[in-house]
Amino acid sequence: MNQKVINALLGAGLAILILLQVKNIGKPTASSSTFSDSASVVKLAYVDLDSLQEKYLFYKEKMVDFDRKKEAADRDLNNAFQRIENERIAFAKRGESITQAEYENFQRAYQGKMQNLEEQKRTLENNIASEGATTMQELRNKIDKFLVEYNKTKKYTYIFSYSNSLNFLFYKDSAYDITNDVVAGLNADYNKTAGKK
Repeated sequence: MNQKVINALLGAGLAILILLQVKNIGKPTASSSTFSDSASVVKLAYVDLDSLQEKYLFYKEKMVDFDRKKEAADRDLNNAFQRIENERIAFAKRGESITQAEYENFQRAYQGKMQNLEEQKRTLENNIASEGATTMQELRNKIDKFLVEYNKTKKYTYIFSYSNSLNFLFYKDSAYDITNDVVAGLNADYNKTAGKK
């Protein structure tokens, strides 16, 4: 299933759960017979990731550095490829004076160099992807840490992230975490149908 479809379904499910919780504010529950207005207020906020990327200096600096490294790696790979290609062209210019043994030796060497270059490319791409993931995790940790402190005075129940392409929660009040109940319910439903198969 496409990641955007999964995100949309999760977002819709979360919105329904929040709507049901907001709708039930003020109604006593089985676990609490008393009601306190301040304890059941759900405060929501969001962070626009697109604006954050445009305005957060740490992110901008990391992206400039990341782009610089990627461009340098691309340039190095292109230069290496061009050197190998120039060797091939120079060898081919010798034309009919090339012996069969020279041709076979050159082909082996050329293929070896191209394979090494492909391996270098894969390694560089993996390193860049790993560095990108580390940078994104570092960014996420900084945002999480900030929001925990920020929320000590703001008292939001949920802080969502918003982006044109991606939506997920940055901060959530664990008092409103219903994950265990949802998992228990889903597992109970699954167990009912799993026995019928």
